[in-house]
Amino acid sequence: MEAYPQANGQTEVTNRIIVQALKARLYGKGKNWVEELPSVLYAYWTTPRSCTRETPYSLVYGSEAVLPVEIGQSSTRIESYPSNNDQARVIELDLVEERRDQAAIRMEAYRSRLMKSYNKHV
Repeated sequence: MEAYPQANGQTEVTNRIIVQALKARLYGKGKNWVEELPSVLYAYWTTPRSCTRETPYSLVYGSEAVLPVEIGQSSTRIESYPSNNDQARVIELDLVEERRDQAAIRMEAYRSRLMKSYNKHV
């Protein structure tokens, strides 16, 4: 018998969101889900969460992902980023822990508001 460590449910929630997005993409089409998975994952990683107001990508890498449309056409964000980005990248990586701490504080406040609302109705 295999033992699984107890999780906080976040993995199941993430998997459910990804499966729902895949089903929406595949509805009425004869496509293979493997072909759609990269775009669904990219959308998940670059969409801000309501509880943290951050994207999962930014919490891991310290900056927002460059969208494919921004690569082909110049955008204000791409133009304002320094061409020698080594120093800017080091600064972003230094600040990633602070960004994660702020997201954790926002998530705890969100959780507290949810519990307060739930307890009010129970």
